[in-house]
Amino acid sequence: MMAGKTKLRLALFLGFLSLLFAPLTLRAQPSTVRLHVAYVAISGTQAAVWAAQEGGLLRKHGLETHLIYIAGAAQVIQTLLAGDIQIAIAAPSGVVNVVLGGADLVTVAGMVNIPAFYLAVRPEIHSIQDLKGRPVGVTRFGASTDFTMRYLLRRAGLEPQKDVPILQMGGQPELAAGLENKRIFAATAVPPALVRMQKAGAKILVAPKSIGFRFPHVGIVVRKSLLASRRETVKNFLRGYSEGIAMLSRDKEAGKRAISRYVRSEDPEVLEATWQYAIDTLERIPYPDPEGFKVVLEELARTRPEVAKARPEQFIDDSVVRELEAEGFFKKIYGR
Repeated sequence: MMAGKTKLRLALFLGFLSLLFAPLTLRAQPSTVRLHVAYVAISGTQAAVWAAQEGGLLRKHGLETHLIYIAGAAQVIQTLLAGDIQIAIAAPSGVVNVVLGGADLVTVAGMVNIPAFYLAVRPEIHSIQDLKGRPVGVTRFGASTDFTMRYLLRRAGLEPQKDVPILQMGGQPELAAGLENKRIFAATAVPPALVRMQKAGAKILVAPKSIGFRFPHVGIVVRKSLLASRRETVKNFLRGYSEGIAMLSRDKEAGKRAISRYVRSEDPEVLEATWQYAIDTLERIPYPDPEGFKVVLEELARTRPEVAKARPEQFIDDSVVRELEAEGFFKKIYGR
């Protein structure tokens, strides 16, 4: 009888201890934050986000992330402003107009800070001047594909729309289809769509390294209100994203597997080209580049003189990247 009472007291005591320390145990468990993140293109520029998702690197930092593909920067930005997504992987150049209109958006990371496009043309085109009177394709008006196309045409002495019609095609796959069926004669293209274009007979007239200016090709964009109220969430996303870049560099095959899922191809040539493009263009420490935004503002000021008063700092907040660098995060993940 006494033995039974002793066991009962022991059980009650252990139960009391479990109740006493349960809150501490619960507090020790990292909470999971749900995020809806939209990316703007089927392109190697997005590969680090894909790698971070497939490699569990965002989950590692407490984020349950749902990736959504929305073709075109304008559509992604409107979805962000509507609150349907929390983070946009998009061309910051497309953010400038809405910020000038009063939107509370800000670029917190510059993923690619050059106009990383190839000008792909049909076989009968031998120079940019040959495009006069022939339609060319971009994804959407206002997107980085559009900005780069207009820049290249003007550099060659051609006036966009007046001398060379510009068509919005939707996305990179649609640009490839347009070149194949002769709806367009040139496109600002990237892998993997570029590989498809070349296999269909297109040739490269201009490569990214010869374009020659800084430009916010793609970045991580959030609402200022989100950065203020959920700063650690944004910081954790940047941690996971940056580890995705490290994963691409460190484990090529794992990187290709992630790319394969999102480009929906197992073609070795497509996967190799897309992986190499990502390695060549992605910034290892993703500071948004003020010089790139300056180029965008100068271009906009051609038709909107009031834009000349704007400053790159209105569109950028690099404080999270600076914090991560000061903490030694990038040295840790890249091993240098």
